[in-house]
Amino acid sequence: MAAATATNAAGDLARMIPSGIDVDRPLSAAGAIGHALEANAVASVGPDAQLTRLHRVFYPVFRVEYRYSDSSTLPWGDQTDHGVTLLDGLWTDNHAALQQYRSGTDSLETVSLDYYDFGRDEPGLGRTVLLDFQVPTQRARQLLPERVEDVAESRAFGDPESITASFADQLRETFGLPDDLDLESFEGVADVTRLYLPFWVCEVYRPDERDLIGVVRGLEDARTDDASHGWLSAFLREDKSRLARYAHTSIREAIDQSGSADRDADGDGTAGGAGETGNERSSDEQQPDDATARGDGKRSDDGDATGDGGADERNAGGRRTDRDEPVQPEDAELEAKTLVDPSPDRCFGDVGGMVELERTLRRSVIGPVRRPDEFREYGLDPVSGVLLHGPPGCGKTHVAGALAGELDYAFLEVTPADLSSKYMGKPAENVQDVFAIAEANAPCVLFLDEIDAIASAREEQSSTSERGMVNQLLTELEDVGDDVLVLAATNLLDDVDDAIVRTGRFDEQIEVPPPDEPARREILRIHLEERPLADGLEFDPVVARTAGYAASDLEYIATDAARRALREDDRIGTEHLLAAADEVDSSVPDWAGSALGDGKTITQPDGVELSARSLVTPSVDRDFDDVGGMDALKDRLHETVIDPFENADQYAKYGLGTAGGILLYGPPGCGKTHVTGALAGELDVAFLEVSPAELTSKWMGKPAQNVADLFEIARQNAPCLVFLDEIDAIAGARGGHGSGGASQRQMVNQLLTELESLGDADEDVVVVAATNRPGDVDDAVLRSGRFDERIEVAPPDAAARKAILQVHLADRPVADDCDWETIVERTSGYAASDLALLADNAARRAMHDGDQVRERHLLDAVAETTPSLERAGEPAGVTATADRTDSWYR
Repeated sequence: MAAATATNAAGDLARMIPSGIDVDRPLSAAGAIGHALEANAVASVGPDAQLTRLHRVFYPVFRVEYRYSDSSTLPWGDQTDHGVTLLDGLWTDNHAALQQYRSGTDSLETVSLDYYDFGRDEPGLGRTVLLDFQVPTQRARQLLPERVEDVAESRAFGDPESITASFADQLRETFGLPDDLDLESFEGVADVTRLYLPFWVCEVYRPDERDLIGVVRGLEDARTDDASHGWLSAFLREDKSRLARYAHTSIREAIDQSGSADRDADGDGTAGGAGETGNERSSDEQQPDDATARGDGKRSDDGDATGDGGADERNAGGRRTDRDEPVQPEDAELEAKTLVDPSPDRCFGDVGGMVELERTLRRSVIGPVRRPDEFREYGLDPVSGVLLHGPPGCGKTHVAGALAGELDYAFLEVTPADLSSKYMGKPAENVQDVFAIAEANAPCVLFLDEIDAIASAREEQSSTSERGMVNQLLTELEDVGDDVLVLAATNLLDDVDDAIVRTGRFDEQIEVPPPDEPARREILRIHLEERPLADGLEFDPVVARTAGYAASDLEYIATDAARRALREDDRIGTEHLLAAADEVDSSVPDWAGSALGDGKTITQPDGVELSARSLVTPSVDRDFDDVGGMDALKDRLHETVIDPFENADQYAKYGLGTAGGILLYGPPGCGKTHVTGALAGELDVAFLEVSPAELTSKWMGKPAQNVADLFEIARQNAPCLVFLDEIDAIAGARGGHGSGGASQRQMVNQLLTELESLGDADEDVVVVAATNRPGDVDDAVLRSGRFDERIEVAPPDAAARKAILQVHLADRPVADDCDWETIVERTSGYAASDLALLADNAARRAMHDGDQVRERHLLDAVAETTPSLERAGEPAGVTATADRTDSWYR
């Protein structure tokens, strides 16, 4: 008899819980919150602390919009303003504490409660508790006007001004009224909306003190000791029976009925499953006349969501009502328990960064799934499938599982190995079994990983069995039910059969790129969580160093840094992370569209074979301050490139633009490449550096195509500086015969065409070329309109050599008494690259001596360094004359 009563109570509960409610924000999944709370509980209250209870609580709130006259408005304008206050739906005077949540109630989200655990199977307090409104909406509508009227009456009855002012201040504080609201200008209530504020309420057991009740709203709260929700902790700690006492009417009735049944059977008065006492309503509590869910599937006039939770329909249809074990269809040979996670314990809060991806999934997937009626009203059906594409290791599988946790769906993950078989026809049967398992465990997210291997283009498949598997997959995708959401993932989108990716099967195709800067920071933080971290740990250097890395690369870096710190018996610091990063290259170096640097991205144009990732640097980490000497050259570049670029409008008034192109010529090693990179840094534009080896090819016509691709990449990544190194090898004087000569002429012709088009339209692409043989460059390339500016980069003079040496020794310990004049004199004829090598050699000698870099170390390095500009038969140290430098160009 007791069991039957409890079963009836569970059925009543399933019927009376509203099917949906309005909330101001979604709540993180239980697994993610529990994990974060346990970690924080240990840190906050000691190693013996244990998380003993965790409830998702929906707290009822009235959102009251009121009108008042705004005296600051101009006389001819609209003098009516609107304000918002939140009223405690439990009517327990928590009004003031609720005002901190007002801004989040401007836009509400309707969430389905069909699949939350309210104690349906074992009546009592389940994982989720829906607290009940304790007064009708009309009472909430009257409260603020009555309080304002009380202040007015106080003034009318001649109460002292101090008392009236005290009443007014208390009213402002309680209801969060704006400072410009004169209570005499209050015009009334415009609208009242019922909504719920979601919280996670946890109980932490401590052996030496009373239990701690904590309240959080999201993962950030759970990871910190945020006291902003302390009012609810205090409210529940004061009387621990309040969760059960204020629970939704149907929950209380189920608890009471279950408690009565237990008393009949066992003779005790404990409410079954609640784990609390004092579940009876006190006699002085008012029973609201509109607060009870009516169970008719409709909304009441006050806007509170009521209706059938749909559990009975799921039971009738053979669907599972618990989330403990996967359901195994009778005819399926594949085992559900090896494929299905009934309750994924992760959500978007566990996904590091990827804000745009999360926003897209909420808009395109979660919204239609949670609010199907609203979307169908506009003729929009929920998406039938989502295809995630992107480089390997960037989190496609993790995101799919988080989406299942966010929806509170079961998660069924399938790989090619689960479906393939050596027996004829078996792969198609396996596909059929997978979809049968998904239907049996609905609502469910079915995730097909590496779909390019499961459903590659049929014309490329070698066997009838493989083609049959694709055909069966097409059939299943056509017939899949609304409560099975199919996700697929690939990093080879072009290899997937066209029929699979057409509209109606995978309506949404979403890229999952390598993580951007915020995502990398969050991924590192997540993987370092609960590990011993140094107090001065800084993520910024590591985040900058790992631009373009996959999420899996970052996970490895975090793990490797932990191993390094363990070997040193130290806490994990920035140096450990940087050392780990230096040992790991990106696993996705050539992926197009990867977010890099400080939010800048590299775009790979469609149809272009050259790799943008290998050519483009989105942010150059040097500028003119890192260029030693060369003051005249830097001034010239500032005048001809930087100033026109930064003040384009002013130059346009006079019909002037940036230079069509800059040709730097001079001996090798004198800094042409270095100063060009610094110019890109000064302009803060992308830097595209290309050498002849990257453009030439043995195939006829390919070099010209490479040049076209190069400039298309530059346009797609503008603003951009293109640097053509050794242009004499790229655009040598046209002549010669044979296929090689013809291909070379085509490449030069294409370069001329691209340079002309840049001059016509794309002034946000600057072209700089370099050569140490200007006489070998085709004359048509050098004419005005293509390279308007030709600037010599000569060997550094004395002042430049001193500046270059000081730049290269700037971050090294250098003795104060170093005689720079002697060093500079001995390095006459040295190129900039020679001076960089000299600085390294001197620093190495000083390190071996355990001393600062001194004059003797520099002179010893000079003695062992041969100037690269020294001509055969000339001694080192000869001053470079004009005749000497000219010899480089003949």
